[in-house]
Amino acid sequence: MPVGEGFFPPAQYALVWGVLAAVIILAVVLFYAAVLWFTRAQEKPEAAPADISWLPVDTEELRVKYVDQIDRIAVDHRRGALTGRAAHQQLSLLLRFFAFEADGVRAPNMTLSDLRASAQLPLADAVARFYPGAFEADEPRSVEQAVDTARRMVRSWN
Repeated sequence: MPVGEGFFPPAQYALVWGVLAAVIILAVVLFYAAVLWFTRAQEKPEAAPADISWLPVDTEELRVKYVDQIDRIAVDHRRGALTGRAAHQQLSLLLRFFAFEADGVRAPNMTLSDLRASAQLPLADAVARFYPGAFEADEPRSVEQAVDTARRMVRSWN
């Protein structure tokens, strides 16, 4: 049996436990704030054309250079040195680099949606035609059609 009157005051907890609880709550709040901050949608800067005005660009010479490279891809594909998928990918890359050399469009670094959002709609349409042949599991797309599209794009570039 307990000795005394039977009345005991409530136990007092140490101040450390209250401070620890406050620190844990603050850490959880800061964690969620950090997650929200670092995973927020970032605003992408618009890709402006590079200033290549100081470079002398002979458009006709550039067209000849790229049409030759397009023809080389067609020949390599006919010889069997390139698969249809690789041919479509190389044609897409060639058009992107042509746009960069001709007008300073940063097309090699742009996705298809970036190209569509820019003022380069003919280039975006041409690159979009290469995507099925470059990314589908089977290769139903004609490389010759892709080569013709690339040639027309290079020749009609203003």
